[in-house]
Amino acid sequence: MRILVTGIIAGLEDRAWLRRVCDSAGQHGIDIAYFDVVDRLTRGGEKPMERLLGTTDYILELIREREYERIGFEIEKHGHEHVIVRAPATVEWNRINRKFKDSKYIREFIAPDLIVTLIDAEWLIKKRLEHPPEADKFLQVIKERNHTIYEVLAWMNEEVSLSEDWAKVMGVRHIVMAVGEPPQNLISFFADRDAPVYYASYSMTHSEPLVRGQITAFIERLREYGVVIDPQKIEIATGDLGLDLKDKEATYSFTVHRDLHWYVGKCDAVVAIHPYLERPPLSTGMMDELGHARDYHKGRYMIFPRALSPFVTDSYIEKGHVFDTGEQFFRYLQAVEKRTPQFRFLYHDGGRMPLKNVKRSRTHARRSR
Repeated sequence: MRILVTGIIAGLEDRAWLRRVCDSAGQHGIDIAYFDVVDRLTRGGEKPMERLLGTTDYILELIREREYERIGFEIEKHGHEHVIVRAPATVEWNRINRKFKDSKYIREFIAPDLIVTLIDAEWLIKKRLEHPPEADKFLQVIKERNHTIYEVLAWMNEEVSLSEDWAKVMGVRHIVMAVGEPPQNLISFFADRDAPVYYASYSMTHSEPLVRGQITAFIERLREYGVVIDPQKIEIATGDLGLDLKDKEATYSFTVHRDLHWYVGKCDAVVAIHPYLERPPLSTGMMDELGHARDYHKGRYMIFPRALSPFVTDSYIEKGHVFDTGEQFFRYLQAVEKRTPQFRFLYHDGGRMPLKNVKRSRTHARRSR
């Protein structure tokens, strides 16, 4: 299994997350070869990123193409079965979003089976950009640009958009995932390339502590059956961030766009969790997500005790997909859809990947220009 991981290269802290992915995978018997295109371009910092970006597009493109070739040859030479390649699709530089048109070389030499774009809360990214390490001259230059929330969101949107284009050109799946998700979320694809992806939909505005605990426990169990995209993993800002009207409007629009199009639009199914026994709160966000899932022809499930509204089943949820309890839902997954908790081993110390679940990566022929 080969996964190309994209994401903005400033303020995201994706390197640390990917290290956790590789370390955790190793503990479960999954050896992942990791390649970082940015590190290779800069020779570990010997060639400043800001200098590379200051050269012509032609020279920078040739340098990137050479690194993709080298990575591809290394993968073939050592016969790596599981691979992660970290590479940016775009870089914001001097107020210009530089788009890397590398799909040909990525397809030829890396040949990813999946493309994953990592994201994070825009306010957290901006905060990190304001306080970069003193030794990182590239981030120091980024800091001097004093990017607004709107610009951070625009950069993240461009990264996702071009990554999605790469996936379409290469005929592979594209997933958007927050770095707040557990590393096991990505590791699941190495255990099963066809791992189902569920989006967890629930009320984030009205949630009593007891109910929130039930929702969290349900999501943790659902992760044993597939990859789960949890919107709460994008940390919500608290307090006044001093945003102007433009940034506030951008944040609102981006949040809706992210949840409906990047999350719901790319998952296999939406699982709505609404475990209220009395006077359930109206969750317009949940209903909107279910409506979009219907339009995207995604699977739709709901845990809703004593569901009384006919609109739940007739308009939003498929017949037979409303359950009184989470236990009923999991019994349905096992008995009807023949799903098993195949990823349970990832959430237990010392658990090893069952051999019966190993799906070998397709054989990649050696490539040459």
